[in-house]
Amino acid sequence: MDSRNDMSGTVAGPLIQARDVAFTQPAPVALAGLPPVDLFTGRAADLDALAAALRPGPEPAAAPVVLSAVSGLAGVGKTTLAVRAAHDAVAAGWFPGGVLFIDLRGYDPEARVTPDVALSTFLRALGVLAEHIPGERAGREALYRSKLAELPPVLIVLDNASAADQVRPLLPGTRTHRVLVTSRHTLADLIGARLLDLNVLDEAEAVSLLDGAVRAARPDDDRVVDDPGSASELVRLCGRLPLALSIVAATLAADPEQPLDSLVSALGEASTRLGELSFGDSSGVHAAFDLSYQRLTPAEARLFRLLSLNPGRQVSTAAAAALAGLADGEAEKLLRSLRRAHMVEPGEPRGWFRLHDLLRLYARKQAEEEPEADRDGAVARLLDHYISATEEADARRNPAYQLSSEALAWLDIEHPTLVYAVVLAGLTRHHDRALRLAFLLTGFLFYRRHWDDCRLLYDLALDVAKQSGDRVAEAQAVHRLARLAREMRKRDVAQRLYQEFLAFSRELGDRPGTAQALHNLGSIARRARELHIAQAHYDEALVLYRELGDWRGEADILFNLGTVARERRRHALADEHYTAAMRLAVEHDDRLREARVAVSRGILSRRLHDHEMARHWWLAAITRYQELGQDDMVRGVRKRLAKLRRR
Repeated sequence: MDSRNDMSGTVAGPLIQARDVAFTQPAPVALAGLPPVDLFTGRAADLDALAAALRPGPEPAAAPVVLSAVSGLAGVGKTTLAVRAAHDAVAAGWFPGGVLFIDLRGYDPEARVTPDVALSTFLRALGVLAEHIPGERAGREALYRSKLAELPPVLIVLDNASAADQVRPLLPGTRTHRVLVTSRHTLADLIGARLLDLNVLDEAEAVSLLDGAVRAARPDDDRVVDDPGSASELVRLCGRLPLALSIVAATLAADPEQPLDSLVSALGEASTRLGELSFGDSSGVHAAFDLSYQRLTPAEARLFRLLSLNPGRQVSTAAAAALAGLADGEAEKLLRSLRRAHMVEPGEPRGWFRLHDLLRLYARKQAEEEPEADRDGAVARLLDHYISATEEADARRNPAYQLSSEALAWLDIEHPTLVYAVVLAGLTRHHDRALRLAFLLTGFLFYRRHWDDCRLLYDLALDVAKQSGDRVAEAQAVHRLARLAREMRKRDVAQRLYQEFLAFSRELGDRPGTAQALHNLGSIARRARELHIAQAHYDEALVLYRELGDWRGEADILFNLGTVARERRRHALADEHYTAAMRLAVEHDDRLREARVAVSRGILSRRLHDHEMARHWWLAAITRYQELGQDDMVRGVRKRLAKLRRR
């Protein structure tokens, strides 16, 4: 892929390249990202405390930000409490500006969300186009706070933070907004934060949660209320932690004939067997996991173990099937069984599942039962699934080379996991798979302008290619890094990298690559008004494209040569080049290139004061863009026509 189609003149809406050229609509504003509320009971005092902190009202002048931090044991229900409090606050109308929510994955060393990435995510949610997101953190922070300053009160929920340094860059600049943070640690170094240490449930709340979870499956199930002694012992053995209680409740729901006292005995034996071994800050949690895991069928247990190998926050049914080497239908049945056992949680959207942090750690420990070769085989199958699914999505394009809405929807959902999958492939020495997936994601990443991910993946691809001694892949990585620098308007870096790519292409005898490198070097020079240098690069590229029979490359070079001639005021030569470019586009029924050339022919006609001809070409361009559904381009050309009429 190459960023080789240049637009001359002003266009409306962002222009980006995906394979040849693609147009996107303005970025949406996404301020409704709260996950749904899970089963909730008790915590009345904690909810009241959070409501008091979130409720709008005058704040002391000394408090620059209204910030609440909820801390507590893993599995104690911090996220559930925070999400419930956030939903209540939104329902009360306190945050007309909306909600920003992010899981910072602070305790996952392989997938911790950095402040840079979180800022980029929030800026996109606030409607900032990717090309306007600064490359440096300081610039992102400043823009983030400026955008928030334009909005009515917004609630910012930062879930699963591991340290204050992960939070500070995401704080707003004024007291208009509210911030709610969850962490396993008390973030006492967040100056001015209202700290809420979330303890385990009291006995009555724990019993109520257990009873509610059991009755959710069967409303007439009275086992908890009929045996209060066993219920009390059961919640004690679970450490009164909601996560452990939900798993034990699922065990009861799965076996309506099992008395509470028998489950108490089984859980007590598990706790005794574990002794002092703790897991996730609680031996009760580990015992509950152990008991539930032992009740899984062999197929369920194997899938549960293998799910921990997926690098993303959530996994689709198809990806889970690939991990286990199963048909999708069989994997779906097993995932539903694991969901009923509360060993997995529903993801977003329907058809995706995720593991609680502690259950992921537990599953990883259990995965040690799998022979190394089997684990590696599962990872290979998973990577192959992501590669084939990405290939399928990338191939689904319309005549304007845009990714289809279905492909974009899938890529948007899987995007973080796909990035982590490339990293996983590199770490597990699946070098060919790492390179294939990294390069396959190029179209999507450039389409959505995920520049941080581009940098990460292409740097990784470059390292992998060097380790493997793969000069072709090394050249491809350099090519993509060059394109990234150009898109980010880092002219000097782009020029250096394209020159490096040119040297690679010549060394490898890659004539298409040589033509692309020359083409881009010409465009960089043209934009810098180095028109003689641009002309030389374009002339050499034109010869190569013609020898290769690449009519698209030839048409694009002719178009750019026309623009160079126009800027050098060689109007007759410009018209000659534009005419040749238009001839190729018409010959191959390429409406997009026809429209692009028509816009520039109109610009040339206007410069020659031939307003009727300018109008003719711009009307032709509008017709072509309308056929392609490029409404943003239609609006841009119509603005040109409106200015022409005022003359």
